[in-house]
Amino acid sequence: MGDATDVDGIQPPAYSIATQAVYNGVIGSFLYGYMLCCLNSCGGLLPVVFNWCNSDWQGDCLNSRINSGLINAILYLGAAAGALLTGRPFMARGARFQLIVSDWFFIVGGLVGACAMGFQCLLVSRILSGVGLGISAIAAPLYIAEVSPREVRGFHSAKHGLYIAVGLLAAEVIGIPQGPPPTGPHDLLAGINSWYWRGILAFPAFLALLQVMLMQWALPIDPPSFLVQQGRIQDARRLLYKFYGITPPSPCLEGNAASLQNKAVVKLELQIQDLATATAEAKAIKRITIAQAICDPFLRCSLCVGFFLASFQQLTGINALMAYSNGLFAEAGTPPQYLELASVTMCVANVLVSFLSTKLVDGWGRRTLLLWGATAQAISMAAMIYLADFVPEQFRGLFCITCFSIFVVSFSAGLGAITWLWLSEIYPMEIRGPALSACGVVKWLSCFAVVLVSRFLNLRSSCILFGSVSAIGTVGMWLWIVETKGCSMEDSPMTPRSGRSNSTLMSPKDAAMYQKMVDDEEDEA
Repeated sequence: MGDATDVDGIQPPAYSIATQAVYNGVIGSFLYGYMLCCLNSCGGLLPVVFNWCNSDWQGDCLNSRINSGLINAILYLGAAAGALLTGRPFMARGARFQLIVSDWFFIVGGLVGACAMGFQCLLVSRILSGVGLGISAIAAPLYIAEVSPREVRGFHSAKHGLYIAVGLLAAEVIGIPQGPPPTGPHDLLAGINSWYWRGILAFPAFLALLQVMLMQWALPIDPPSFLVQQGRIQDARRLLYKFYGITPPSPCLEGNAASLQNKAVVKLELQIQDLATATAEAKAIKRITIAQAICDPFLRCSLCVGFFLASFQQLTGINALMAYSNGLFAEAGTPPQYLELASVTMCVANVLVSFLSTKLVDGWGRRTLLLWGATAQAISMAAMIYLADFVPEQFRGLFCITCFSIFVVSFSAGLGAITWLWLSEIYPMEIRGPALSACGVVKWLSCFAVVLVSRFLNLRSSCILFGSVSAIGTVGMWLWIVETKGCSMEDSPMTPRSGRSNSTLMSPKDAAMYQKMVDDEEDEA
């Protein structure tokens, strides 16, 4: 089957119905970032609000550390459950459906958090929101990649990382009106500090409701690949032409003959044919489980590399850093009144670099950004370990903020922006859902462990741990990650269609059967 990229390319319009669909999808990306960091600004107040230290002003005790650690970390256990749900057959109704399901978990979780009267309610809220997070973290980048024209898939998919960064920034900015936690018996909790945290926890519910309305009624767009899987080839063809702003060819024979001289039409027809063939092949194969795929020589490598990348993304400690940044900055010597400003500054730099990465991903390629990003992460942590002691004490806080900002923006430009785009591109249609679900479970379990353990680490040990992981992971990516820029999502260099004969699972038993299915679908269209 010829690949669409063999034909001289066409450039989709800058703002089309595909772009509108992408911006609907990135609401899920925003919620992802917001949920990771929303407790950073109000987490220090909750122990006092609920008297976890049996005190009207003290918030730092063993019970408080355990409770706050669990509330932060339980989000990621919920996310692991959400990722596991994504791979179940009843969820195989497309990424748009999955995003809508995730929104309802965000809505209920946000409302429970806003009305919380104690530790147990906060746990339930975070678990429910975590399930939504786990589903959305897989469905949002997949939806964005599937609705994006191939020529700008990297540009649009990098917006997933950009809007995660915007969500992180929003979580910090929304927390600015609050003051620092009480510091003594004469500094009691009062005013906005006693209730504002409820609004911080409720905010995701309103955004999730907005996404439901947009995706369910205002702009209910399913990707062309999903429409083809549903047998709606004509709908998929019309939508694909809309994505490129091109008028579909006339149904009359003479008009078709003229249209086929148009390279743009040839390219789009090849894309539809490519999707139809991939769908027919998938239908001719029984459902493949992850356990079966791991034992298959053709699929094993892509799955193992996917698990490595998904876990490495979280083991670098990015979510622990974002969740506890105020505490780490305080340990480095930043005055209490500037802690929130320091976190906001770091998030602003994160947004700017994430925006830059959207311009680079289709030019530099996925592998290059991953390697450079992880290398910069390791260097920034090494600087914290070996250079901080030589910095004058009055500048040590600023030095810490600078190093952490470099770490965060390097993550956003590399692992943050590229990981799930790359994972979406390497798995064939037959196992894409279960494979991404398994990668999501690996990711969130890794994140749970890191965030929970990090609550008991000091600044130096955190830098040593996360810097070492970044350095080791960079070597692993250099060895195992291949470039996927410009590839078809149905013919990845990790799982090329030409190599399926090496698979015991993906070689259809009757090749004539699936070819006939393709021909029948083309005739119906």
